[in-house]
Amino acid sequence: MRNPLAATRLAWHHRWVIAVPAAPDSLTQLSWEADEYVLGRIDSSRLPMIAAQALARGTDSPALRELAGLGRAEVREARDLFVIAMAELGQPLREPEVVLWHRASQAAQGLLDGIRDAGDAIGEIAWLLCNADGQHGELATDFEMLLIDWDESPAGRAGIAKDSEQACRRLLDVAKTIGTQPV
Repeated sequence: MRNPLAATRLAWHHRWVIAVPAAPDSLTQLSWEADEYVLGRIDSSRLPMIAAQALARGTDSPALRELAGLGRAEVREARDLFVIAMAELGQPLREPEVVLWHRASQAAQGLLDGIRDAGDAIGEIAWLLCNADGQHGELATDFEMLLIDWDESPAGRAGIAKDSEQACRRLLDVAKTIGTQPV
């Protein structure tokens, strides 16, 4: 495995202005954290630590190195550098609506494929749709009601799981119409 600190020293010595390629899992992790940031689940004060962890995993870019050197209180600079770093890595920050629908689609597909727990998927989708554009309030309400039923009726969860599968199919149909599908 490549030493990320050595790569950083080489990058500064040669004054590279392009990002050093990272292992796919490292960049995938950073992209997931970027989406969490866009959704408001990660505060700007945590971005320097996220950058430092990404560097340690082997993801590297000039702005990412600079971001890792900031303190927690430098939130404005951290936001600006994070946007630049993600662009340098070829992963520009996505719009919140795109992230919301993408994540909701992933959760729905995961439930349908049997790889996501129904309660967890319903809760995630409900949160995401309640924070989405508001154009699909009926679908958001359906998932909110499914979540309430799931929490309040443990004995009826088999039926709720079937209802949630139908709701997930509707969600995926809507996602196709707006161009957002799970990867």
